[in-house]
Amino acid sequence: REWLRDKAQMPDEAKSLQLLFYPASYHSGLNSIFATGDILCLIDPHQEVAYDVCILEEPEHLNWFSASAWTQKFQHVVGIVHTNYKAYASSHPGGLLTSPMIGVVSSLMVRAYCHKVIKLSAVLQSYAPEKEVVSNVHGIRSEFLTEGQRRATSLLQQKSSSSSSPSSGRAYFVGKLMWAKGLDRLLDLQDVYKKMTGQFFEIDIYGSGPEEAEIQRAFHGRGDKSRLSPSSSSSSSSDNVEEDGGVEKTRTSMAKTEYYYLPKSRHELFRRNPVPARFLGRKDHALLTHEYKVFVNPSVTEVLCTTTAEAIAMGKFAIIPRHRSNEFFEPFPNCLLYSTKEEFVAFVTHALSHEPKPLAPELAHQLTWEAATERCITAAAISKRDATRRDRVGKPRFEEQIAHIHSSLLSKGDDVIRKVMLGGSSSYDPTNPTKEPSTTTSSQPVRVTC
Repeated sequence: REWLRDKAQMPDEAKSLQLLFYPASYHSGLNSIFATGDILCLIDPHQEVAYDVCILEEPEHLNWFSASAWTQKFQHVVGIVHTNYKAYASSHPGGLLTSPMIGVVSSLMVRAYCHKVIKLSAVLQSYAPEKEVVSNVHGIRSEFLTEGQRRATSLLQQKSSSSSSPSSGRAYFVGKLMWAKGLDRLLDLQDVYKKMTGQFFEIDIYGSGPEEAEIQRAFHGRGDKSRLSPSSSSSSSSDNVEEDGGVEKTRTSMAKTEYYYLPKSRHELFRRNPVPARFLGRKDHALLTHEYKVFVNPSVTEVLCTTTAEAIAMGKFAIIPRHRSNEFFEPFPNCLLYSTKEEFVAFVTHALSHEPKPLAPELAHQLTWEAATERCITAAAISKRDATRRDRVGKPRFEEQIAHIHSSLLSKGDDVIRKVMLGGSSSYDPTNPTKEPSTTTSSQPVRVTC
């Protein structure tokens, strides 16, 4: 509520909005939180008349381990899909098997529990072609646009006084530190930049993540960081095993032993010249104002990157690949979309030596939540023609059958899907809301807001 009041500037909603918590479990194998039990038990189970509208963020994720009769409880259910789970799964060991499986299950969940499906970009798989549409229905906080206005004013003042820009000559990246976020591509682009210009370009990297240690070694080279030398002054008489960057090290009082990190990527293995990258931890993007004017994001696994929209709103250059996930940003003049590595080098060189153009008001409006809401209302509508066509081919009945089978597999007696996926047991008992969710060794109970 504090965030709604102070950050989102919605004081009335902060007071009146009803927030409910549904039971969920953290699945260590999939690194995700999944709902357990029937979420709709939390929403007035005695209500006989269907509610009007329900918007499900990530309907596939929300329903994998939870069977809720959304289309019976609500007259119109809209699913907004904004995570490319297939792409993430394909980048992990066993992805050749798990990626197609996740794609099929996700499609069934979306088809069974949504009347209309909105995909943030065309990079996502097809879930239910007859009822899906591509539209960016997400916006950004107003403070990013305020920074863009400040930059535009500052640029005009600099031109009139012939002063120089205070921005540094470094580019920057903001995101979770995982290889799937395109950091391997960034290293390849750095190598091409050095080959063409004779040096790397400096970059600051903000964020944290499970692969942070190996990514840092890939940028900086192995050097002394690849070697571990446990202290010989350990006073413990028993072995103490710690984990650092995915590699175990053993401290004993018996002898001094050295261990070496095993390389996790080809970049780390063959890196001879360190890339001038500073890893500065997590930081709110809105605080990165004066010191940067060039944002770089080479990822092609994003559906629609929020940090790219934020950088553009702040009046910065955004250098991103020409890709279906980035089609929304094409009209923005400060968005430099490259098709080849050589084009990337040219864009970086240009951006570091020039100033971005002030963002036009009509383009700035497209990044706001007001514009996103307008797009959402338009995209969520179902025409009479489409509804008639779906009834004629029997789609609604087919989707009811999917929901029935899914509910049966997740019933208290069977719980088949959850057991196969090591997701714990169904946990929510509407007669005893205070009961703790039951878990397995691969899941931990959490509470999630809806």
